Amino acid sequence: MNTPTKVIAMLDLAPRKATNNVRASYESAAERWGAELVWIEHNLHPVHPFWQKMFVCKHVRRMFGDAHVLQLDNDMLIRSDCPSPFDLVGPKQFGLVAERQCALNRIDDGGWQRRAHEIWATRCGLQPAFTWLHPNGGLYLYETAMYEPMFDRIIRHLIPTWGASDQATDESLIINQLFNDHAGYINFLPGDFNVSVQQNPDWAANPVMQSYIYHFIGKSKPYMKTCRWRRFDPPELPFPGDAKAKTLIREWVKQPPAQYDIGPVFTPRHAANLLAVYSDLVVTGDWSHEPHRIEQRMISHAETASSHLVLTRFLLRLGVNARRFKLRVGRQTEAAGV
Repeated sequence: MNTPTKVIAMLDLAPRKATNNVRASYESAAERWGAELVWIEHNLHPVHPFWQKMFVCKHVRRMFGDAHVLQLDNDMLIRSDCPSPFDLVGPKQFGLVAERQCALNRIDDGGWQRRAHEIWATRCGLQPAFTWLHPNGGLYLYETAMYEPMFDRIIRHLIPTWGASDQATDESLIINQLFNDHAGYINFLPGDFNVSVQQNPDWAANPVMQSYIYHFIGKSKPYMKTCRWRRFDPPELPFPGDAKAKTLIREWVKQPPAQYDIGPVFTPRHAANLLAVYSDLVVTGDWSHEPHRIEQRMISHAETASSHLVLTRFLLRLGVNARRFKLRVGRQTEAAGV
């Protein structure tokens, strides 16, 4: 049985063309992962770009036959140590990353995602997907042989819906069709593989990448050109003034422990540095009860008797890496990873 060709495919249409660093990061990733790289620089069909995404699968299959396709947007950066997402999606599975990556987003059925799914489901005569299934549309990973028929079914909705381009078009179309046709094959990848930096403005403004793949959506786009996707040895720190982290990196080099205790937590910076540099490291720590040592940006919460919000801010600034941070709420009690 022939192994499908690995293909990284992007729509790169005017006027929003990929920047030079985006192109360089994709070229590097394709070489590391043994994948063909396809830049689609012309319209596949005279429709809105959201609908153009539905024609990429057929276009790639015409070029390569059966293929395993990583379909990306052209406003993303792939860090130079990013492992291959092709290895995370099994045969017949459809790989996605969840749209919800920030605690400030609604996570109930009152969110805008539910309305988007219902509107498109009504237009297309389908059952709406669950609200929580809504994907970040910058990354789709699938096999052409399995999913070309599904994309063809989506394309057939084009004329009856008048080519509408509202309500998170491609995301809602794809997740609704997947939910109706192949619900058991949906595979959500870790947020590291499609980080919405619009949902984490602290990350967007920091030129050192703290995770594998950044997606510069909306207001975060101006930061894309200055973001550094190449890793150095030793790696850059997102917060370079952290002498303790530099010492640990010199000691550990590329072999950190599985878990490291940073002790009392005063600011997010030390934990953020270690989590950014070591992608599998679990960091533990005690919440500080010494307000005079907490950074000024966070201390106001303690002074107004709303100190519980300090922890929220701390975790938000760790972004998707927060799942590898374990907070001890007392010396003898360790909470589950957040």
